Amino acid sequence: MSTPDYGESPWRAAWIRFRRDPVAVGFLALFMAYFGVAVLAQLVELWDGAPFLYELNLSDMGMDVPETATAPELSHPLRWLGTTSAGKSVILRVFHGTKVAFVVGSCGAGLSVIIGLTLGLVGGWFGRTIDEIIVYIYSTVASVPYLLLMLALAFVVRQGPIAAYYRSFAFSEFVSLGLFNIVVVIGLTSWVTLCRLIRAEVKKVRELEYVHAARALGLSDTRILFKHVLPNVFHLVIINFSLTFVTAIKSEVILTFLGVGVDREPSWGQMISDARSELMQGVWWPLAASGIALFVLTLSVNYVGDALRDALDPRLK
Repeated sequence: MSTPDYGESPWRAAWIRFRRDPVAVGFLALFMAYFGVAVLAQLVELWDGAPFLYELNLSDMGMDVPETATAPELSHPLRWLGTTSAGKSVILRVFHGTKVAFVVGSCGAGLSVIIGLTLGLVGGWFGRTIDEIIVYIYSTVASVPYLLLMLALAFVVRQGPIAAYYRSFAFSEFVSLGLFNIVVVIGLTSWVTLCRLIRAEVKKVRELEYVHAARALGLSDTRILFKHVLPNVFHLVIINFSLTFVTAIKSEVILTFLGVGVDREPSWGQMISDARSELMQGVWWPLAASGIALFVLTLSVNYVGDALRDALDPRLK
């Protein structure tokens, strides 16, 4: 009988458990492929003097292609997914939409996790008046229908003083206001579920014996929270991040379709919105390409998130 390795890192142990699921490893590889496409699309944009390729017609690139929609064909990589009614490559637009999806998903979910985790830890640990204030805040936010809250915040951020203040930053030339708007809206509306979960879990964990022992040893609240409590609730953060990542991408599609989302660059939501008129002309491939890309990414993120949750949950060891 082998003796357990008490010095093994919990992250290494979680990775070993994660690798035992070959399907999860496959979806992780697929997710990393999407991530590579997003990084490549961003590097092309940052290349000094390079035009935004997704804005060019294939005829402008020296290819003998009419400025009308053409069906997918294998004659050239840029035509594998066909062209739009304006003669633009669908595969380039899908690649750029992947970058937009990762920016919206990671930044929006990251902002949501920061807000929800911070408020949940503070409310669950300290309780009393602080907890009552936090409960009042998230109860108020949760009482408003999610879509209406997103639309209201989208209009406020897009038209109010926040937009004027945002335009004063140098990086606003590289990140459109619509993209910034989506990230802020998702971050401010998606944190309630995580806050509730973390608050409830911290209330339960703080009464366990090892937490009482840490207090008896004179450890500070900050050290107990981050050293002993947070690792035992972090699996909730992982699964919530994956769910919010998917929700953020779908919210971008909804808001862009309604005209208050990403506006200065193509995204999957923009492609789906543009496909409304193209479908009447029998041009189905831009909608199919963006829809399949969205489906595969959300499926991979959900499965990987579930597998990571199982691997990181200390109660499942």
